[in-house]
Amino acid sequence: MNQHYRNFILAVCAIFCLGNFTACNKYSPDEPFPDVYTPTLFTASNNKIVYALDPQTGDTKWKFSVSAEVHATPVLFSNALWVGTTDGNLYKINHKTGKLIDSIKLDGPIEGTPLPNGSTLLVPAGNKLYAITTLMETVWSYDLGSAIMSSPTKHNIVATYNDAIFISGVGNKIAALDQDGTEIWAYTPGTPGAFYSSPCVVNDSFMYIGNDNGSVYALYTQTGTEKWQFATQGQVRSSPIQIGGNVLVGSSDRNFYSIDSATGLLRWKIQTQDVIVSSPSVYNQNVYFGGYDNQIYCIDIIDGVIKWKKSTFGLIKSSPVINGGSVYISSFDKNLYKLDAKDGSQQWVKDIYGQMECSAIIDNINDVSVPSINGDYKY
Repeated sequence: MNQHYRNFILAVCAIFCLGNFTACNKYSPDEPFPDVYTPTLFTASNNKIVYALDPQTGDTKWKFSVSAEVHATPVLFSNALWVGTTDGNLYKINHKTGKLIDSIKLDGPIEGTPLPNGSTLLVPAGNKLYAITTLMETVWSYDLGSAIMSSPTKHNIVATYNDAIFISGVGNKIAALDQDGTEIWAYTPGTPGAFYSSPCVVNDSFMYIGNDNGSVYALYTQTGTEKWQFATQGQVRSSPIQIGGNVLVGSSDRNFYSIDSATGLLRWKIQTQDVIVSSPSVYNQNVYFGGYDNQIYCIDIIDGVIKWKKSTFGLIKSSPVINGGSVYISSFDKNLYKLDAKDGSQQWVKDIYGQMECSAIIDNINDVSVPSINGDYKY
């Protein structure tokens, strides 16, 4: 066999093998690996957009447009993100992809943060509290008789009612409900006012709440009767929290208060430069909140000493969420801030392109960090 013929045979064999190799590849294409879901921060603003961000970097993962402003904090429930809007729409969104799963229109604006409750989601909308299933069906509704601007919470009532539900409204009424929406008791203060503050129920005996008449009330959860009241000089729309014998709350009189939970007596107060409606959060013996004076505060919970404060360029209505040693809080300057909880140093700032009234939540995969305005906040 001469050299030219041998080269021709080798070339034919090579083409044959290459063709078969290519044919094999036609039925086993390489598929991309699915994206790995990592911890995610969720927030929204008055620009009608919901955001999913990386809590470490502030980078945007996805955005979702809704029909109106978002004042209520988003909620993770039944493996989805639920977002309510001021035109009464409730959205169920795939929290990993930002794709719409379902939605429902309720009878009134959703101003208070919904609360997961077993197999249902408790959603305040207009004058009513709705129990909504994962299929967007209403199990029951309770009419409080006035607009609900606050978030519901739940707790046992001394071996009588398991996970009683507590809700308040601007008609100056608080109600405790059974799990089927039946009213257990209702309370209205003797002084005219309105409840924008959410109930703080930390045990099976007592609850704390602020009122537009300037008072903070302690009530017995079994009966709704008053234990004590503490007077400030302005509306109390900040939702109180109770920890270590302290009831912590801000007022429109520009002061932030620590009130003794047993007696209703003042422990300490600090004066800021403007109204406080932001609800506080606690971390490592410090309490954090924002003010209309554009400041983010870190206060020693023992003696009320200001440890640090951080200036923003707009008033702050939202409540801080603490996660992994960092404070996340949004401002009317359209920015979301991540600060070191210890010294207030800025870790990143994210322009959300809209004024923010709602607070952020952070999905840590195994648990969720929420602000105190949320009924699931762990005191």
